[in-house]
Amino acid sequence: MRADSALILAGGKSTRMGYDKKGLELNGASVLERLVVELGSLFSEVIISSNKPVMCGNVRVVSDGIGAGPLAGIYRGLEVCGSDYLYVTACDMPFLSAEYIRYIRGIVTAEGSADACVFRRSDGLYEPFNSFFGKSCLEPIRAALLRGEYKISLLLEALRLRVVEPEVAEKYPAPMFFNINYQEDLARAELMQAEK
Repeated sequence: MRADSALILAGGKSTRMGYDKKGLELNGASVLERLVVELGSLFSEVIISSNKPVMCGNVRVVSDGIGAGPLAGIYRGLEVCGSDYLYVTACDMPFLSAEYIRYIRGIVTAEGSADACVFRRSDGLYEPFNSFFGKSCLEPIRAALLRGEYKISLLLEALRLRVVEPEVAEKYPAPMFFNINYQEDLARAELMQAEK
């Protein structure tokens, strides 16, 4: 099983932030560009999902085919990627953990039977990003999109999941599930980056 493709979701409306999050900068540097570079060192293929033009090197940019929202982006990424499993993150999640990515990639490539590998928070909810989704998700996602069901949480309930529990994820100290939705989050992220 190959898990050598990564997808950055960059198609959100960014209404809470007030401007397009593809343009997020941390301490003067583009978050999206940094994600592309970091993922490029871990994966042979990096894809950006966006319905608007993106200028970010020679990275392939794909737009939604059916449906809308992050689930449509994941579906399109799975359609075009060259691997059995696709790593998925978002352009507003600036802190990757290469060690954690290698860990969950090892799970999906060794087992090969899970539809997805996701983190489950202590409150029982799943984190759909910073996760791997397999090509086996294509049909369930397509069916959900055609029904107008765009919530990833509903999809996950119907998949064969390999779950990473909090006590395992805590071994990887990077704030990899932190995302930027508001200006206050951006200020906090800049402080977090400065402390690294």
